[in-house]
Amino acid sequence: MRLRPRALALASPRSRATALATVLALALALVPLGGSSGTSRARAAEPAPSSSARYAAASTWIDADDIPLADWARSVEVVRDDEPLFASPAGARRALIANGVRLPLLGAVRAPGCVQRWLLVGPLAYVCADKVKLMAEPPGVDESIHPTPADGLPYRYYFVGQGGAQAYGKLGDIDDETPVEQLERGWAIAGVGTVPHNGTTYVKTRRGRLVSRAEIGPITAFGFHGETLARKAGEPVGVGWVNPEKANVFAEAKPGAKVVGQRLRLQKVDVLESKKVNNDTFLRIGEAQWMKLWDVRTPTPTTPPDGIAAGERWIDVELATQTLTAFEGSRPVFATVVSTGRGPGTTPKGVHHIWVKLRSSTMSNADDGQDAAVDAATYSIEDVPWVQYFSNGVALHGAFWHRRFGNVTSHGCVNLAPLDAMSLFDWTLPRLPRGWDASFPTSAEPATVVRVR
Repeated sequence: MRLRPRALALASPRSRATALATVLALALALVPLGGSSGTSRARAAEPAPSSSARYAAASTWIDADDIPLADWARSVEVVRDDEPLFASPAGARRALIANGVRLPLLGAVRAPGCVQRWLLVGPLAYVCADKVKLMAEPPGVDESIHPTPADGLPYRYYFVGQGGAQAYGKLGDIDDETPVEQLERGWAIAGVGTVPHNGTTYVKTRRGRLVSRAEIGPITAFGFHGETLARKAGEPVGVGWVNPEKANVFAEAKPGAKVVGQRLRLQKVDVLESKKVNNDTFLRIGEAQWMKLWDVRTPTPTTPPDGIAAGERWIDVELATQTLTAFEGSRPVFATVVSTGRGPGTTPKGVHHIWVKLRSSTMSNADDGQDAAVDAATYSIEDVPWVQYFSNGVALHGAFWHRRFGNVTSHGCVNLAPLDAMSLFDWTLPRLPRGWDASFPTSAEPATVVRVR
């Protein structure tokens, strides 16, 4: 699937309300890479402010001659999916919010583009009061809206079986035998619960469809994850992962050396030294333990792109080694293996910026005749997790449908194991607070750089 970029130019700031939003944005703590996204997301949910603090904020950030907000209002509830937030009243799009999420109520301002008032509901985040409703409950996100993942998967995923599957819009459609969609073999759906009906269990998808559990098979979570690093600036990454199913370990760095062991696919090894012998390169992984370079996926040394500030977070994707390294300035802090595009140029080289982050996004060529013709088969994967678009429709994202990390596999995106995708998603900018479905960069949270080389 390819998405069209949206304009990100910010409108002119609106004095007092924008000042509050900017202070809030700059005060947000960045999430450290390698932490649990589910845990950090739960902690990131904003606590309900005390009544005195809430009313103080309201009185400060509402025009003195305007009508006060209701004394009982403590939050703003979103009443439809993908409700947009804006970086300034009627300005650039800031985020998309899930139906049912309650956002903090921080202030209000009158401006064009909204019949009532623009409500400040987060850092550089405004919503038109016409589109939401005030609530007495504190801000919060129900677990049914955004589950807290422990395995890198925000939903329960299923593959459609050999015979395909029928998707129904409601229980009455099942009784009438009138499906609303035919799902093809190998497609994937995202489940949010199950519904029993007439002796059959149906999986309810995030899109609200009902699919017989007998026609689909559950996807097992993949426990692989990359390595959090404690390196100094300029030091090598120093780790790698075995690529073949099995690879020999040698006593010496020379052809024909004695085999002293084996390592298995995706097993992590420490890379302590590199030695070239004739046409072969060997990596020392321990005392008197060497492996051939072509058996190990390990990043090659690099320097930051031009313009990267000291300590700035950025991502390096290396096509030749099928690895990804996260840096803070020139210090590597995380590394893992990935799968990039199969065809030349499908994962575009160069310095890019994350232009939008989505908690999940459906990817499909079912309605795209050109892609389907190239692939010789249609695919449809609902709610691909932890999506970060950095070059038009090319993204970093989690991939639960294959385990070929370390080898080219994708249509162009950078595929990561779900746990790695979740960790990177929490680490990059712009942040995506719990309850938000999408986030766009702002002046306070500029886009993280992604370099592909």
